[in-house]
Amino acid sequence: MLTELRPGVDCYVTVRAISSQMGNNVSQQTTNKTTVETANSRFVFHENGILYLYVRDDLSIDVPVAQEMVQNAQEIGPSGHTRLLIVCGLNNDISFGAQRTFASATGFSRVVFMTRNRLQAEVGQFLVTMMRTLKSNYEFNLFYEIKQAETWLLRP
Repeated sequence: MLTELRPGVDCYVTVRAISSQMGNNVSQQTTNKTTVETANSRFVFHENGILYLYVRDDLSIDVPVAQEMVQNAQEIGPSGHTRLLIVCGLNNDISFGAQRTFASATGFSRVVFMTRNRLQAEVGQFLVTMMRTLKSNYEFNLFYEIKQAETWLLRP
């Protein structure tokens, strides 16, 4: 099950295609918005330049899952300066190895981790600390409110 924070955002007429590399469903809307569905997540690239990553509920993110998410995000936003907003599902957990995978990823300029509860906030704060320690290639922040996250991502 996938939990969306922005109901109604994806209510556009779509044309379906299949990505030959990843075997993922790809939708291209006339609004210049791309949606990629995977077994573990949904990526939605909006006109505002933000790539939204919606993580499925009840998912344990280990290194292979994190690598797939990073690879998908890099393919959808190949500019090398993608602004990524990660919206966690309910009951997600992330392994230390997966955290390192996200921290060492390239191709992003800013990343936001949207938290839904105290446990996610605590894990997210640990991730922020680790990213600073590992000198991540991009800025990273935590938010509870999507509007605040979007404002931070879109700032100059």
